[in-house]
This record gives sequence, structure tokens and C-alpha cells, in this order.
Amino acid sequence: MALPPVDEEAVVVADETTPLVRPATPSEARVRLTAVKRRVSSYSSNRSVSSISPVTFFACLLMLAIGNTILAFAVFSRIPSSPRHDGGDPRNHLITAHRGAVASDVEVCSQIGVNTLRMRNGTAVDAAIATALCIGVVNMYASGIGGGGFMVVRAPDGTSSSLNFREMAPGASHRDMFNHDPLAAQHGGLAVAIPGEVAGFYAAWKLYGRVPWRELFAPSIALCEDGVRVPMFLRHVMEECEWLLQADKKEWGFLFREDGQMLQEGDVMYRPALGKTLRLIAEGGPEVFYEGSVARSLAKFVKAKGGVLTVGDMKEYTAQVDDTLKVWAFGQEILTCPPPCRTMKWLSAGRTELGDPFDEAVSNVARVAEIQSKQFAAMVRRNISDDRTYGWKHYNPSYEFKESRGTSHMSALDAEGMAVALTTTVNLYFGARICDPETGIVLNDEMDDFSIPGTDNAFRLQPSIYNYIKPFKRPLSSTAPTITVYNGYPSLIIGGSGGSRIVTSVFLSFIKIYKWGYSLLDTIRSPRVHHQLIPEVAYTEAGLRDDIVLGLKDRGHVVEELPVIGSVIQAVHRLPDGEIHAVSDYWRKGGTYARKHSYLSLPLVQALSRVSRRPSRVKSCDDDQFEMQHAVIQGRRHIPKQTDLPS
Repeated sequence: MALPPVDEEAVVVADETTPLVRPATPSEARVRLTAVKRRVSSYSSNRSVSSISPVTFFACLLMLAIGNTILAFAVFSRIPSSPRHDGGDPRNHLITAHRGAVASDVEVCSQIGVNTLRMRNGTAVDAAIATALCIGVVNMYASGIGGGGFMVVRAPDGTSSSLNFREMAPGASHRDMFNHDPLAAQHGGLAVAIPGEVAGFYAAWKLYGRVPWRELFAPSIALCEDGVRVPMFLRHVMEECEWLLQADKKEWGFLFREDGQMLQEGDVMYRPALGKTLRLIAEGGPEVFYEGSVARSLAKFVKAKGGVLTVGDMKEYTAQVDDTLKVWAFGQEILTCPPPCRTMKWLSAGRTELGDPFDEAVSNVARVAEIQSKQFAAMVRRNISDDRTYGWKHYNPSYEFKESRGTSHMSALDAEGMAVALTTTVNLYFGARICDPETGIVLNDEMDDFSIPGTDNAFRLQPSIYNYIKPFKRPLSSTAPTITVYNGYPSLIIGGSGGSRIVTSVFLSFIKIYKWGYSLLDTIRSPRVHHQLIPEVAYTEAGLRDDIVLGLKDRGHVVEELPVIGSVIQAVHRLPDGEIHAVSDYWRKGGTYARKHSYLSLPLVQALSRVSRRPSRVKSCDDDQFEMQHAVIQGRRHIPKQTDLPS
């Protein structure tokens, strides 16, 4: 296969006038060029790209046209000589396989996904649903059935779908409902939008599932009833939100010991109320959640908290199944979800004019088409200087930005070639900061993702009319679940958490893998750069080369170094030879290598008893050499002895 052309200078400098890295010696240039050629040789294809979030991949196209923007600087960031959060060999965090993989940020949940593929002959959609249900149990601060999200699916026959199960505004909501108190959009009953996760999972399962619906819930029900150990990052979030949890132990009692103290890392957490709810949904389907006892309990609870959600609102909810947004780049077909899912600066400016496309009054379809056009990319290129940056007004944003937090992402690939990128969220940590004690459901605060009239931000930008509240409307989102296809087979399944930082992190991953030939492991663990136009700051991660930082400053950027940017990426990458790599972004989530205790409940120990325990970075399931691997924060799965678990 002929190698794609490689610009030798592009490996060394970002533009002709201002090197961002020192000129390479001849030997260094040869080494870099050889590495690039070797790594990218398999990606020379003229196939079109699959879909990515409208703004995310419009961003990709833009950045390709721009070439010398801030994102390009990060390409030259060094791979840290040692991981930032552990002292082990980073290669131990690379999972390899030949049949399929699941990548999430919770170890036991990734294993549940793998078991769904291996033991139950499930599809990637089955595995993603089972994994996500588990994450809602363990990392309830970030996602769960009280929230919503987006899913991109690429089927083995080459077709693809985008599922939008974003939360919707209740029927009694209106544009000015938070004018008196904008913070009410973040805390309490008014902040709650109609949850969409259950409807979205059911729609995906009906289209692509193979495992019986109720069986997808069984592992998570077991975790609720038999207990799961508190992972480190959950404990960290609990410490940050201690004031909230201590204020109402009736709602958050499952996070406390019998002596009234908060659970510590490694303590066993039980969630019987949620387990009961999951069992009802498993047996009765989504009708129980949207029309039955669960809907009635949620409506009653939200009303008591000052909200307007009703059973009638719950009945109105439907998940949307659309075609994916498809773009071509890097010789890949790139698939992502269409609006309302959001390149730096210029694309951030364009994003201020996007909203729910089903709100006909402000759908702004023309603006979406414009952002995708070559003419728009050419305009952006003409207005970007290689030598300096500009203030935010130069990029002409129309309205303010709405920022989000939290979120969970998981990526799955099965042996038949089905790929799933799934992002789900309750928005801020612990959503609306309320948990229905009867159902055990942590409810979202997605109403905060709408724009609120009359609340200019610190830069005196007006709230976006395209994202105003309207009954049954869905707010704008920064999520970017994305699948790339090479030579007719899924190549990269990727997404992340972290609000606006998702877009830059996902796009930078594309650049590093497909433009510069990074491995998936090096792509995820290397330092990143983030800029979203407002505030006027280029955020860099610790470990970025000093000369790159100086190059940014020389161009007029205000640079602020952070320990981590804050976007946690989960990805699965299929190489041209068929080998599958899966990596979970444990560096940014704070996981450590080879932890002493596991996050498994007792029933799961028996379910996993046949899995190989050898301490190799390449692990496989023993049955018929069926190699289904999971990518986890800790890198290695630890099967505990009975003495490691509670008696």
C-alpha cells in the first residue's frame, strides 16, 4: 500500500516564520518521519468520514483548513516520561484484543460490558447499555437513568444511526422561568428536565440489541443489592460535595456508613432503592419509568422540591433516532450526532447560534449548513494569523456560552464489527443535587443548559435566543460521541466528558492518531491544549513542552497551565491488522495502577471466575480464546480473593 504524503517540515515546525519546536537535527527528523510513515501507512484511504457532533467535526474540518491554530501546537507535546497519576509502566494501561472491547471509566462496569459480549453473545449496543447502567450505579454523580445523552451506532452492514435521548424541558416550563433566580436552574426541582436515558437505551436495544432486555439490568441490580466498593474518584467528588450530602442524609443515605460518617474509598456501597427501580424497568420496560410507578414517584418528589415535572410530561418523552452526521477527513469516514450535540475560537463563536433543530422558530438550519461549508472554512483561514492571536470580539460570537460538567462516556466494539459511542450525563455533579429516596434516582439539572434571558455573562454577551427554554425542547450539548470508519470497518470509537473540553480533546485525538501517527495510548496520555474563545485563555496541561508554551505566549495567548484539562476520554481503536486497542483516560480521572482492592460485588466474582488472572498488559478471556478486553481507570483488572471483600 502506498504511503500517504508526509510533509517533512510539518513534523518539525507549525509555520515557516515561527517555529513552535526547535528545528530537528537530521537524525531526529528521520526518526520522526519514519515513525509517522509507519503509523499512518494504514490510513491512506479515500473513503468518506462518519458522523461526529456537528460542531465537533465541523471543527475538525476547520482546523484542517487552518492548520496552524492552537490545536496544532499540542501535536508537538512530548509524551510524558512517566504517567501523571501513577508510578507504573503506562503500557500496562493499554488493553489489547482481537474480538472486541469496552472502554469506560469504571472497572467493574467495563467488565460487565465485556461479559455481555463474551458470555451472553451480546452486541456492542447490549454491552454499552449494560456498561452505562452500571456507571449510573457506581458514578451516580455523573450519569444515570435520571439523565440523558447521545449514542452513535455503526452497524456491521455499514448503516449508522444517531440516537438523541437528551432531556427535554417540562411542559410547564417557559423562557423566563429562571429570571428571578438563575441558580434555580442548577439546584432543586425546577432544574429537572424530563429524563431520557431509559427511552434512549430501549430504542437502541430495539434496533440493535440481542440480549433480552431484562438481562442487561441484572449485573447492575446485583451491584445495588449486594454492594460495590467506592472507587477513588467517587470519594473525591463526595468530598467536594460534602456540604450537599450532609444536608440531607435521607436522600443521600446510601453514601454514609451506619455511624453517620461518609463512605471512604474501598467501603461497600449499597443502593437497594435504585436496585428495586432497575428491577421494575427490567421486567416492565420503559413504560414503568415513563407512565407507571416510577414516573409517579419522580413527579411527586420533584413537585415537593419546587419543580414542574409531571407524569404527563414523562409520557410525552420519546428518543429521537436520526441519521448520523457524516464528514470525510484523514482518509476516514467520520460519524457523529447532529445538533444539538459543538473548533476552538471560530467554531465556539459559531456554536452560539446553534440550538435544538426541532424548535422550528430558531432551528437556524442555514447556520449549521454554513459552518459545514468550505466557504466558511476558507473565511476562517483568511482571518487567522500564524503570528498572533486576537481578542474574542474578532471572532464575532453572537451570544454567550453555556458550560456543562460531569458526564460519562463509553466506547464499545464487538466481534461482528458493530461500534457504539455513548455519552450520558446528569449535567453538574449529582445533577440537580436531589435524589428521590423512593426510587434511588439522582435527577438531572439539564435546565441549566438552556440560556436564560436577561443574564448577560461577564463579557456582556447576551444569552443565545437559539437556546432559550421552550416546553419539550432539548438544550444544546457539548457531547461528541464519534466513530470513524476505515476500509469499511470501524477504526476509532471515541468520546469523553468535560463540557466544552470534550470537543477539543476529541478533535486533538483525531489529529494525533490520523495526522501524526500517535498510538491510542500516547494520544490519550499526552498533554492537551484547550481554548473556547471565552475566557481569553489558552489552557495547557502539565507536561506540555516549554517551547510550545513560549510559542503560544509569543503569539499573544494568555496561557494558564492546569494539572489536567478536565476532559476524560474513553476510546477503542482497531488497527489495520485487526488488533484492537482500548484505553481509559485514567491519568485525568486520578486512577492508580494495580490497586489492592477491587470494585466487584460478590456475585460478580463468581461470574468472572473463568477470566484469566495473569498480570500481563495483554489479557484475554479463556473460553475458546475469545479475547474481549476492557479498558479501565486502573489499567489492570484485579480479581479479588474472598478476603478482599466484605463478609
